[in-house]
Amino acid sequence: MAIDSLADVALKARVTPEDADELRCDACSELIEGEPAGRGLYVWTRGDEVRYEEPPLCAQCATAIGITALATWSVEEEEG
Repeated sequence: MAIDSLADVALKARVTPEDADELRCDACSELIEGEPAGRGLYVWTRGDEVRYEEPPLCAQCATAIGITALATWSVEEEEG
């Protein structure tokens, strides 16, 4: 499908040869030294195919996203 090749090109365009060795946070683009503090999760479908991407996150973004998700889940549980 044409849209799949466009999506592949868009994802590959995010990594240029000069920064291919650098690991950057997907949320804030901060340089990550060593291992990422966390990973995000993107899930999308194309017909019957399910695709997953787990981009790296820095410590601040991983904490902020995790706490926000926990708070949202907690509110949804209370509302029933």
